[in-house]
Amino acid sequence: MDLLAWIGRLIFFLVVLWIALENPATVPLRLSATLSWPSVPLLAVILGSFVIGVLAGTIAMLPKLFRLHRRLRHASDRKSARPNAEASLMHAARQGGAVGDVDFDASKHS
Repeated sequence: MDLLAWIGRLIFFLVVLWIALENPATVPLRLSATLSWPSVPLLAVILGSFVIGVLAGTIAMLPKLFRLHRRLRHASDRKSARPNAEASLMHAARQGGAVGDVDFDASKHS
């Protein structure tokens, strides 16, 4: 199924590329009152706009990605610290005279 999705994407890309190459129209591009080009290929303008949009979207996502990465790192730190706490609690229970295993899974009791 994944192969079919990639084949579909490739076909779509090739069709769009073919259409873009068959229409070599030029357009005037004015970035400001003093900065302009009289004749720029439309394909270059569309591709440039796409790249700028991808970059803007990536920059907009960065804070969320960093926040999620930090939460994942803290969760894995807590998970790696948990067995030591359980072993310490088990040792304290044995020192107090407990017999048998201690069940640390609270979800079984609720």
